[in-house]
Amino acid sequence: MRQIQLFVLFILLIAAIAFPLNLGDNPTIASGQELTRDMSNWDMINYGKYGTSHNPQSMINRDNADNLEMKWIYPYPPTTYPTIGGAKTYAGSGSPILIVDGIAYSATNQRALVAVDAESGSLIWNDIVSYDNDILQQDYPHVKGMLPHTHAVNYYDDRGIIIPSLQSCQIDGHDSLVGDITFSITEMCGTEEEARAWGNQGYYASIGTHPPQFYGDIMVVPVMGSSGNGGRSFIAGYDVSDMDNPVRIWQTFLVPPAEGDPEWALHQCDIGWFFSYPEWLDTGRLGVPCNEVPQENLMNDWINPQSSRNELHTASTIATVWGHYLIDEETGIVYLGTGESGPYPNALRRPGVNLYGSAIVALDATTGEFIWWYQTVPHDMWDYDCSWNAILGEVEGKKAIFKGCKNGFMYALDAATGEPFWIYHPPSVWLPQPGMAYPDPKNIEDLQRAWPTSHVGEQDFISANYAGILEADVAYDGDRLYLGAYNMPVKVCVPEYPNDFGNTLNMCESDRHPTNSTIYGLDANTGEEIWSFFIDGAGFRGGLTVSGGLVYVPSGDGFLYLLNAETGEVVTKRSFGVGLYTQATIGADGNGDMKVFVQTGGMSIASWGPAVYGAAGAMIALGLSDSPGIISDVVQEGPEPEIIVEPEIVEVEKIVELETKEIVTETQTLISPISYLMIIISFIILAISATMFVTSGSWKFGS
Repeated sequence: MRQIQLFVLFILLIAAIAFPLNLGDNPTIASGQELTRDMSNWDMINYGKYGTSHNPQSMINRDNADNLEMKWIYPYPPTTYPTIGGAKTYAGSGSPILIVDGIAYSATNQRALVAVDAESGSLIWNDIVSYDNDILQQDYPHVKGMLPHTHAVNYYDDRGIIIPSLQSCQIDGHDSLVGDITFSITEMCGTEEEARAWGNQGYYASIGTHPPQFYGDIMVVPVMGSSGNGGRSFIAGYDVSDMDNPVRIWQTFLVPPAEGDPEWALHQCDIGWFFSYPEWLDTGRLGVPCNEVPQENLMNDWINPQSSRNELHTASTIATVWGHYLIDEETGIVYLGTGESGPYPNALRRPGVNLYGSAIVALDATTGEFIWWYQTVPHDMWDYDCSWNAILGEVEGKKAIFKGCKNGFMYALDAATGEPFWIYHPPSVWLPQPGMAYPDPKNIEDLQRAWPTSHVGEQDFISANYAGILEADVAYDGDRLYLGAYNMPVKVCVPEYPNDFGNTLNMCESDRHPTNSTIYGLDANTGEEIWSFFIDGAGFRGGLTVSGGLVYVPSGDGFLYLLNAETGEVVTKRSFGVGLYTQATIGADGNGDMKVFVQTGGMSIASWGPAVYGAAGAMIALGLSDSPGIISDVVQEGPEPEIIVEPEIVEVEKIVELETKEIVTETQTLISPISYLMIIISFIILAISATMFVTSGSWKFGS
């Protein structure tokens, strides 16, 4: 075995000598712009620590975007994955690609990290984290088992590590150059006994929460419950001055303990705000201070009215934080959007405003103390969480937090106080029952409603959207905000409450209202709409990118649209033949050539585009053509793209240390050229089939 390892190292050394990465220092690009590190790299899911989804480069711009062509494809290879249920369905990646110093990084849904040369698409390393669900659930029975979904990955320049989304309450930090795990926390949810002492009676989430943020030597990370499965959600601060021995130094709970707290919603009332849809609709009011709400409406928040001991129901919790959260380096305030109040849509046994679900919260990163909070949907019955990215920007020279939430509203809040500057609601959004969707915190009957139509004696109702009206990251370039909203109402039938655990969202049929999406450009100072771009027949999910005066829109209809950031007009578009639902990213390769990176595959959903389950898909790089005279709307046309082929099969034994501290042997298989040829052929067939699927219209929900 030692000889095999030495042989592999020898081959890698020869490859490094023969094909060195050119990581040149600040090359000057053709436009005359000095290519800085900020332009070359895309470090985090939404570009940088402040979540803007904006790369300030201008190498690819409105004048030359027509010349973009495919440079290479890296198909995600089949391999031996950990024992994660549904891994084949979620093959590939749904996480935006990072670009760091000429290397492209991707996190797969089966807990692998892939590093690829951004110039050629050649594999540098592929590290698979080994998990065993049986062992995890035996050691941590209060944590839901692994699920195959990695929402994000971040790079931390000062630490040289890559961290993907959390899984089963575990953080894994990988060395960015070789992929080895160099930083790990395995008991973020505590032991079962410790969690019970916190007042936990349910299950912590197995997936989702975005990678942590660092404020000096303090690491901040949410540890959330599982929607419909309970789990006492909290935000934690860790002292990581010694990376080998991280220590939790604070813990701020977002849900009351299992035994209940009658005054839960009163503790931070003097620094909080509610969004009241009825007041906004009637008077345009942007926020209701908590101290204006009658105290009886706030008492006994979350407490199950059927409990003789004033306890919470076992399923009650706040779900996973899906979006990028940030820490202002000047103030030390951490901002994040919380998951929905659960279970949903039946809220019979969790009356009240349900703080701090479906909210935007600001905490002191050093102590965990609340600075302010703003709840966007009191008593959420719709899965209208306020996740996706938070952005730190400015409104008329004052620091602002920009946040889009799944209720379809875009909020601009004062970063210091949480008081709203402005609120925007897309006019394209169709709300079948607006008064039923957004309870009024001043109306106690609204806060005791079992489900959206229970107060009018109906069980079935129309949900405004399949997964949330604004189900995507937004972008900000300092002047304008860009967001995408979509329509796809469905009928929800008989929302019974679960006995112990589970959600009861039963979508029995689609509504007759058409599915469509609209992209908007807003004035960041005023929230006024500047332009809109309509996409018929497909939903929008994943995220927008702005760079070089262009807004990049990966759409469910299979196109990557490039819009003029000032006007919203289409500059050019590229077809991928399959629905896109992951944000495009932009960065430079080792030669200083700027590229656009696109993910395909990784599973889709019928409302967003043609669903191709089990399709691993590929990482695809687009770059400016060397022969700019030929222009095409179809990404497959033009010069022949380079298809990356890995070496022949080599069995490599790798020692992996599991959470249980047992040493096991993991075998990684590298795919032969013959196998890779089959992958390429399958990928081409997939693209052709998906294109036919799009044009037929048969992929639309309910058809």
